[in-house]
Amino acid sequence: MEITDVLISEGLIQEIGRGPSTGGRPPLLLELVPDAYCAIGVEVGTRTLTTVVTDLNAKVEFRSETPSLMKEGPDKLLERLKASLQEAFEHVPNGTGRHLGIGLALPAPILLSEGVFFSPPSFPGWGRLQLGDVVAETYGFQVLVDNDANAAALGEYLFGAGRGVENMFCVVMHRGVGGAAIVEGGLYRGANGGAGEIGHTLVDLEGPKCGCGRHGCLEAFAGRAAIAARARRALKLAGGRELAGREPDQVKVDDVIEAAREGDELAVEILQETGEYLGMGVSNMVNFLDPELVVVGGATMRAADLILQPARDVVRRRALPGMADRVEVVAGELGPNASAVGAAALVLRDLFAISPPRRKAPKNNKTSGW
Repeated sequence: MEITDVLISEGLIQEIGRGPSTGGRPPLLLELVPDAYCAIGVEVGTRTLTTVVTDLNAKVEFRSETPSLMKEGPDKLLERLKASLQEAFEHVPNGTGRHLGIGLALPAPILLSEGVFFSPPSFPGWGRLQLGDVVAETYGFQVLVDNDANAAALGEYLFGAGRGVENMFCVVMHRGVGGAAIVEGGLYRGANGGAGEIGHTLVDLEGPKCGCGRHGCLEAFAGRAAIAARARRALKLAGGRELAGREPDQVKVDDVIEAAREGDELAVEILQETGEYLGMGVSNMVNFLDPELVVVGGATMRAADLILQPARDVVRRRALPGMADRVEVVAGELGPNASAVGAAALVLRDLFAISPPRRKAPKNNKTSGW
């Protein structure tokens, strides 16, 4: 049986007529049936859980967001995750087909050499949990697990800003700074699954201490805590009493972004400096990987070109000629849904087998392995 017959029998594609003949038998025209199946994607964040239900085109049919309570430990996180998944099952739109499975995007490296254990670096002592196994055993669905940056990269590559390119790098700027590389159409995982950690590349030997325990990492300059701390310090040194209506010790990243949008010079300077540090990290990736495209997403990208333009300028100056003048640095198209949609895309991609065979992790849950 031909592959098209299999897909038609599964209800994934349907005939829509015949095309014009070029001398032989008119070609059969087919189209995808987007609502034949649905996938669930969950971004398990350090602060929030974002859950989406998508159709086969990754169109979001349902979305929810709730505090993850990760800082309170594995039991509280599992409780919230199960509640979010149950809500997703109950709110699948009428007409959407069977569930394909669940994708989980986690805020931690997923090292294949250690199985699919989840141990968030932001919470030392939290423990090691095979989160995918727990979800698979609870609901009986296939569960695919990956790092949040890898998921965001996959989502942008298949359904967002990266469509049509073969080599791209994705940066996720949120509490930390993550990254993932698409090389010749595939997610580059490295020997153990930890490739792409741009946030822990060195940008200043004498830089501040990073959450990883080392000094001078990009994340120590461009992570949200670092941006807010730099703004608070600058505001105090300038003798300012408030920024975006907040006293210096209460200033957060979103306040800096809001003030910069309104033209506050100090806030603009802080974001420009952040963009310059980002540009240094991106320059290293450009020199190393020579991507066609760098996609930058995450919560901090509410600042848009206030950060991106300084980053582009640094890349033009610091990356090697020939690569620097060809690579594009753009904002992601999937916005705050990138990692959750990317998690669903792990499942969607698996359905159509557009990846090479995966290395299987223990029990039911698997890494994306693409």
